[in-house]
Amino acid sequence: MQIDWVTVAAQIANFLVLVYLLKRLLYQPVITAMEARERRIAERLNEAERHEEEAEREGRAYRDKADSLDRRRDELIRQAEQEAEARRRELLEQARGEVDDTRAQWQQEIEREQRDFLTALRARAAESISAIARRALHDLADAELEEQIVQAFLSRLAGLDERQREAIGKASGPLRVVTSFELTGELRQGIAEAVHEHLSAGREIHFEQAGELVAGIELRTEGRKLGWSIDQYLETLEAQLRGLLQSAVQGS
Repeated sequence: MQIDWVTVAAQIANFLVLVYLLKRLLYQPVITAMEARERRIAERLNEAERHEEEAEREGRAYRDKADSLDRRRDELIRQAEQEAEARRRELLEQARGEVDDTRAQWQQEIEREQRDFLTALRARAAESISAIARRALHDLADAELEEQIVQAFLSRLAGLDERQREAIGKASGPLRVVTSFELTGELRQGIAEAVHEHLSAGREIHFEQAGELVAGIELRTEGRKLGWSIDQYLETLEAQLRGLLQSAVQGS
């Protein structure tokens, strides 16, 4: 079989022209379209990746912010709880202090009232004891006791020093002898002799009786007084009782 090379060359040329035309007119637009589509897809993918990355960043930022807010919230809650607990303790301590102060004031007031009451009661007791003793001695007074009282007075009169005697002797006015009982003539005579002997001879003497004295006798002149009385001992006893009772009140 004989090959027609002209025909073969023509067919090859036709084929090359066909390939060129196909590439030019068909494949190139398809390739261009495909490339363009690939670029758009790539751009969309890139944009999607950017959006995804941005969303991830925003998500992380949101989560970080949420975590920060949670931590801040927890911190504020803890701080509020601590402040509330501190305030509660402060108010509790303040209330306890006020209660303690009030209790102390009440206790002091009660103790003061008790002391005042005991002081008044014991003072009244001392006064009552003294008054009872006065009345008892007044009721028990007799002639023998009266004579003993006069003798005690005369002993005190005889025991005066020179300065005391001069002070009484120089006092103006009459000398007054005041007793809680009626003096007999013999007792008056003895008193007058003792006064003239130890104080002022021949001086006028007035004898008086006074109910305020308790089993006693006094020599009175202007600005001066000398005497002996059970009442003096009772006053001393009453003062001592008051002192002892006051010490007992302060000690309690």
